[in-house]
Amino acid sequence: MDYKSCAKESIPYLKWMRKSAAFRNLGDLAEGEVAVLLYLSFERDGLSAGELTELFGVASSRTAAILNRLEKKGLAKRESDPTDRRRIRVFVTPDGRGVAKEKYEDTVDSMAELLSSLGEEDAKSFLRIVRKASEAGSQKK
Repeated sequence: MDYKSCAKESIPYLKWMRKSAAFRNLGDLAEGEVAVLLYLSFERDGLSAGELTELFGVASSRTAAILNRLEKKGLAKRESDPTDRRRIRVFVTPDGRGVAKEKYEDTVDSMAELLSSLGEEDAKSFLRIVRKASEAGSQKK
């Protein structure tokens, strides 16, 4: 198979995917304020800014900007670590949890709509291919 030709043929479709609501929402979940809110809400609350920086693989200045915006919006707060007052921990607020839940549910709904338009068989194939591509991409890091 000529993978380069296949890649060239796929690019217009991938461009469309980036513009679709389902994939735009996925992008929000993967990076920026929403990603931090989701992680703090559903994975592990109370991380330090440094831990978030390492986790998301971004510059510390980017993490600081995200945390400043979240704090300004009342979606997250910084508090001193009770065991080590020099360390600052980031916690999601109840409003932040609500925003995270809403964003996640919006993404699930838009993806479900896209998958239902494919039909059951193609939706299962799509999931299989996405899972396989994700695994292949993970192995290259």
